[in-house]
Amino acid sequence: MFESILITAFVIGLISAVSLPMGAMTTFFWSPSERTIAILMAFGGGALLAALTIDLVASAVEKGHFYALAIGAVCGGLLFVGLNSIVNDYGGFLRKASTTIYYLRRRQYQWLQRISKQLKRVDLFKDLNKDDYRALAASIHAVDVKRGSWIYQCCDPSENLYIIMSGQVELINPRDNTQPPERLKKYDVFGWRAIITGSPFSYSAFAHSDVSLWMLPKRAFETLNLNSQAARKKVHAMLHSEDILSYLQKDQGLSQQRAEDWLNLASDSLINTAVVPPASRVRRHQNAFRNKLEYMQHIPLTQGLSLAAQQQISSRLIYKRHARGTSFYHQSDPAERMFIIEHGEVDLIGANMDRQKSQVLKDFDAFGDISMITGARHSVAAVAACDTTVWELRKSDFEELLIELPELLDRVRTYIHRAGVEGYLVGRHNMDEANTARWMRKAMRSIDAGLPVPAAADIRREIIENKAAPLAIWLGITLDGIPESLVIGASMIDGFIEISLIVGLFLSNYPEALSSSIGMRKQGFSKARVLIMWSSLMLFTGVGAALGSVFFIGASPASYALIQGIAAGAMLTMIAETMMPEAYFKGGSVVGMSTLLGFLVAIFSKTLE
Repeated sequence: MFESILITAFVIGLISAVSLPMGAMTTFFWSPSERTIAILMAFGGGALLAALTIDLVASAVEKGHFYALAIGAVCGGLLFVGLNSIVNDYGGFLRKASTTIYYLRRRQYQWLQRISKQLKRVDLFKDLNKDDYRALAASIHAVDVKRGSWIYQCCDPSENLYIIMSGQVELINPRDNTQPPERLKKYDVFGWRAIITGSPFSYSAFAHSDVSLWMLPKRAFETLNLNSQAARKKVHAMLHSEDILSYLQKDQGLSQQRAEDWLNLASDSLINTAVVPPASRVRRHQNAFRNKLEYMQHIPLTQGLSLAAQQQISSRLIYKRHARGTSFYHQSDPAERMFIIEHGEVDLIGANMDRQKSQVLKDFDAFGDISMITGARHSVAAVAACDTTVWELRKSDFEELLIELPELLDRVRTYIHRAGVEGYLVGRHNMDEANTARWMRKAMRSIDAGLPVPAAADIRREIIENKAAPLAIWLGITLDGIPESLVIGASMIDGFIEISLIVGLFLSNYPEALSSSIGMRKQGFSKARVLIMWSSLMLFTGVGAALGSVFFIGASPASYALIQGIAAGAMLTMIAETMMPEAYFKGGSVVGMSTLLGFLVAIFSKTLE
């Protein structure tokens, strides 16, 4: 009898958890969309909720052991929350997208609050309340910038404020070549004057070393001004400082009278509407661009665009003047923008070319476009041969335009096929034909998807900092499975287990493994490691169920209800903290009906017993 219960519990544990390695193996040949994953996770979560409610909670209440059940549920929930927090701090949060995002936001909030008094060059973050810190932390985007890259350039729109978390940044004044760059270090804040005044950047920011930055979007400060009186007071005080007055005159070129008039207008607007109007605007020369489009028909990306598309593209262009001898970019620089010449001349100079053999571009010619689209580094240097005016399109704006304009997507698709991109990659970048073809296929898939690839700097940095992440991820997965073992083991005390409970566990395990395995593969885990992790958890679930069935033999009905409560509480907390947030994060409103369907399927399986 003893051996029979032990073996039965072990086998049932394996059956309930066999969907874990099944979910992992599915990712080896199928990459489902996030919406599909969300539907499956919500379906499994609904099935598990029904199984726990019917087979554990209802049975204990029916036998008159509510208080034992409630105490156990609270203890199980607290146990899961505590262990989950410990595991997450060592990198276990990486097992799911929702836990990753929550952990990163919580850590950013804690860091922002902790370092607010150490931040240099501005006191904007000092003495804000906790809600203000949370609002800002939710908007933080961490980025890694390689040495030698531009963070932004003079006259670019001020869209973000920057905090240096590591590395060094140089602020360069392109209007005065005699002024030495200002070297910024850890916890220095830059770009804040432009953000406060709504002006374009007056300096260029250059990564002197590999740099880790926190970017705070301008919209986050605008929202903070609307919702926080403390933030408005700080901004109001800054608007009345000599520093901002000097900035408007010296760096934005406003006269003293115009600067003072704007400061008074901005102060009144901040008090009355919580909105600060821009002191100066980005120069775009949209009408001039549209009027000259007939001269740009030789540029592949501008051919045959509708009037609406022209209007939208022109609203993203930045108009700049470059003095003779100015370098637009050097050979091997990252391709971060493309250029269209309005008036002037630009020399394209290769490593093995002298000035006399350089390619000369003139009015309405474009350059830097192939490198920007392909993501390759520049194969030549570009230098202004005389005073030159250009329109610039940043890569970030270009990627957003691809989302907004289907016809621009079509132009890029045609451009990749017909504009000599293959020859450019083979000839200029020494890429073999196989890799070029591979890039072409990848580019076309990205274009068809219509979405730019999201930055992974946040997660990559956490993986580097948490060297024990693989073990912590495995422990986190095991933690999610502990309640399952307890449920099965406790249920075997009566000698049998409900089919609806096994169905609920099976259906919830599959999408959980599917979702987590995709994330683990993206973080660089091999197929073998992923499969071993989930298979070991299946084995431990079987062993845990067997041990649970032995350990709880002879327990009183109240003790049995307590154990059921611990298992149900831990499982319900796991569903609420990891499964359902993950499903909603990936699928949005679709999770409601999917959860309901899973709930009904588990109940239907109850009718088959």
